[in-house]
Amino acid sequence: MTQPSTPDANTTSPDDRLSRFRLDSYSSEQLYRQLYRALRAAILSGDFSEGEAIPSENQLRDQFGIARTTVRNAMALLVSEGLVQQVRGRGTIVSHRPISHNIWNFGSFTELARRQGQRPVTRVLEHRVENGELLLVRARGLANDETVSWLNVDTSQLDLALYPGIETNDFAAQSLYEVLRRDYDRHPLRSELLLTVVPPSERLREVFGPAPHVPGYLCASGDVLDADDRLVERTSIVYSPAVQMKFATRWGRDTAPA
Repeated sequence: MTQPSTPDANTTSPDDRLSRFRLDSYSSEQLYRQLYRALRAAILSGDFSEGEAIPSENQLRDQFGIARTTVRNAMALLVSEGLVQQVRGRGTIVSHRPISHNIWNFGSFTELARRQGQRPVTRVLEHRVENGELLLVRARGLANDETVSWLNVDTSQLDLALYPGIETNDFAAQSLYEVLRRDYDRHPLRSELLLTVVPPSERLREVFGPAPHVPGYLCASGDVLDADDRLVERTSIVYSPAVQMKFATRWGRDTAPA
């Protein structure tokens, strides 16, 4: 395991906000990707705020005892993901803008991403039949060059009596809602969801990356229904800290506050 090098008179002290992270030179994961994940976690957990400069190449090199090329490769991933921008005379600045999601537009992640000109990525975490249902758990994200920003982990429970044979589909490559419409003439229209906070788990930490200062994750769970109020699926979606939820309310004349 690499250890921070001892700073000399020309270096600055290590940044305490990064002291919890360690890079492992014996890991199969390349050092620049380990550094990228550490910096990403620090930004998403709020250790570095919007508009603030993160440590320089020299500071990161000295703090983690790594080559400058390693630092530059990690920075390139952060830039490509849109978490930072490099500003002449100021250094590398946090430019993180949380990804917005409107709860009233709840629907197909794949279709929404494509409409916005983005490339959706799905990773299947569980796919098994249990008690007459298909239990499908997927991590959903957006691809940017070689990196993926994982935004949510969603769980779908689907009645096999309604959807015979649905378990044979590859949902890493296909949209669930596209399959429901195309093969079963079931058209999701609305959802009835309960918002709660769920504690961190090993699975969520593995998908979203380390975020020690996040006490819990926002979770929307409930039923998805069609136009005839028939159940389409039972679902649960856990959102990354990178996702910002938007809510809207409308006051009627009889309900407007005095």
